[in-house]
Amino acid sequence: MLNKDWLRNISEFDEGKERLDYQELVDNLDLLENAHSKIHSLLITTRMRKLMNDFGQRDTDIYVVSYPRSGTTLLQMILYQMTTDGDMEFKHIYDVSPWCRFSAVFNRPMPSVGGRRVIKTHDSYEMFEHAEKGKFIFLMRDCLDVIPSIYQQTLDYVDPSANFDQLTDRNMKKWFKYNDAWIQNKGALEILYLNYEDLVVKKDEIISVISKFLNVEINKTILERVIQRTSIDFMKKYESKFGEQPDHWKVYNNFIRSGRMGEGRQKFTPGQLKEYYQLSKGYKIRGTNLQRYFE
Repeated sequence: MLNKDWLRNISEFDEGKERLDYQELVDNLDLLENAHSKIHSLLITTRMRKLMNDFGQRDTDIYVVSYPRSGTTLLQMILYQMTTDGDMEFKHIYDVSPWCRFSAVFNRPMPSVGGRRVIKTHDSYEMFEHAEKGKFIFLMRDCLDVIPSIYQQTLDYVDPSANFDQLTDRNMKKWFKYNDAWIQNKGALEILYLNYEDLVVKKDEIISVISKFLNVEINKTILERVIQRTSIDFMKKYESKFGEQPDHWKVYNNFIRSGRMGEGRQKFTPGQLKEYYQLSKGYKIRGTNLQRYFE
């Protein structure tokens, strides 16, 4: 139950007028930090729900869903090229394919553009399980490639002293739970499940699968444009339209990476690999798009 009085007291709190025992706050700094983290998370998620309500739902909406660093930007670009004339004059991909949580973090409205709106999300299934309109494309990638990619992005954009082992501990269970909920699809959303590896190796075939799912006609000319403009060389050339725009020590041109498959395994210890396969036994993987990663 929401405690409105508590929220009102916090919002009306004036540090300049209140007599505080700062030593008591110092002694309880961990509690204060945790409260700050929780209320910030609640604020962003609530903003996001408000933004999504304002954005509305359409039968023609396309949601691009994946765990981070699973090929989301590639799939966004494929869909943008498939559903528009492919104009590259946009400043950033989020201007033509909004990321709902990004908009919430910066408290900006989600741009509603195009006949087929393409919306990116890394959010959990429960955020969308009651959606009544639109189609979902769920993209999954081998966890043993995902985590090293997250690690590299963390080094480049967040924390150059990040620890791989700690990051692995945080993400391995989350990856299983995230994918499992979307695969179970308890809300019976209309979902097309794809593997990142197929998107890279046999892109033309997967584009055909996507076009049928979305009922979007693709002729030879459009197919050639989609393939050419979603190549690593093309997207590297236009990297400023896809990646973050950091400053100072942060890396500018390492958002679009090679996306090689299978190399990530080398970064894990035998113990971590054993835990990975042990964790897989707790989920119904056989017969799903995850099965290939455990064969």
